[in-house]
Amino acid sequence: MITTSRYERVRNYKELTTSESFLGALDEAVLTLRGAGVRGVYFTLPSVDGRALGKFVALDHFRNTAISGIRLHYGAITDARVNLVGELIGFAEEEIEGIGIPDLSTLRIMPWEPRTARVLCFFHEEESGELLDHDSRGNLLRLEQLLEDETGLRMLCGIEPEMMFLRKSADGAVTHTTSAFSFYEITNFIELEPILLDILEYGEQLGLHISHGDSEDSSQLEINQAPATPLDFADDFFTYRQLCRVVARKHGLICTFMPKPFMGCSGNGHHHHVSLVDADGDNVVLGDRKGVARLSEIGVHFLGGLLAHADACTLVGAPTANSYKRYWDVGYWAPFHKSYDYNNRTSLIRIPAPGRFEVRQFDASCNCYHSIGACLISGLDGIRRRLDPGEPRHENVGADLRVPREERIPITLNEAIDAFEGDELMHELFLPGLHNAFLELRRDEWQRYWAHVSAWELEFYLERWP
Repeated sequence: MITTSRYERVRNYKELTTSESFLGALDEAVLTLRGAGVRGVYFTLPSVDGRALGKFVALDHFRNTAISGIRLHYGAITDARVNLVGELIGFAEEEIEGIGIPDLSTLRIMPWEPRTARVLCFFHEEESGELLDHDSRGNLLRLEQLLEDETGLRMLCGIEPEMMFLRKSADGAVTHTTSAFSFYEITNFIELEPILLDILEYGEQLGLHISHGDSEDSSQLEINQAPATPLDFADDFFTYRQLCRVVARKHGLICTFMPKPFMGCSGNGHHHHVSLVDADGDNVVLGDRKGVARLSEIGVHFLGGLLAHADACTLVGAPTANSYKRYWDVGYWAPFHKSYDYNNRTSLIRIPAPGRFEVRQFDASCNCYHSIGACLISGLDGIRRRLDPGEPRHENVGADLRVPREERIPITLNEAIDAFEGDELMHELFLPGLHNAFLELRRDEWQRYWAHVSAWELEFYLERWP
């Protein structure tokens, strides 16, 4: 019996929405929602930069809308951002609409308002029915299928989601909610306990597999989920981030994913943990090479790819101008040196335990569908070309930014843009439309950054000369 992959089943919405499996699952979904008293459903999809987009559909129209799809102007996928010369990024204003088709496996009733539900969508071209280049979910599923087709392996991944719960005053000032004096401070947990417990309760009802949490600096929580295959984990992680925003508002706070809200304090990193398993679920990264790192041959090559493409992938996992402040605030655990080691937190790639890699330069502003895909395609390229990362570096390699450029990742947004443009593998990570839109968004952000006069400039220059 020939089975069709998940990617092949969803890539064309015209075929998907007329299939018996889709229509059967849709009928079951309608019965479930009616039985639970749900009044309406949010059809949701991630933008290129990872924000939640979509429409609200009343339950009586859920079935028909699921088949025909929600309609969004193509420009919505780039947040309808207009650049400094007045052009819509990625698309023209006269472009037609795309079609959002629900992935019914992601349907969830919202625990904070059980009269509503949410389903994640794939975004398609109307005429051809094919997935739009710019669809983050479809793109990651494509890469997931590519890895399995070429190697017979699956990637497992997890992300350590550091984020801060801050207080905003009436005058707009943003302040900490807690004052941690050390990492893992229990009093920080206790002060944020109402938030922590709501996240646990709501997360369980949403089907998230929350495992444990850390308190790593003032106002900061890191609540981890069990690893999973790329799209499944990314969907749960996308849900978790929305959940955190809801909980923060409930408690009169803001949950920020800004990479570096404050200098002299840890930033919000998103360390990515990745490994490879075979069809039996056995870890194929684990072996007897590279000393205590205990890498297999395929693990060595996968790591070689992660390091070979670290420059370009930095833009994917650290996409904002603010991202690079993490590296300049030396000593706060944002590594920049292109090296690896076993349990060395100053290395760009840490092997925290034999059998998995921790990619440490990414931050909380990333679109997890893209950053997970960047790890996957980089590692796959290392396997294809049998790359070797060299020997581990055991010393502190994060004490000084003044290292040769070839030894470090980009430490400014413009450096990262140049690295991304210069790496041909990024054209395989992103299909043409997504590649162009992502790059235009980053260039626009860099231009806006330079077109803004900061408080520091006023303080430093206003009365300095002549």
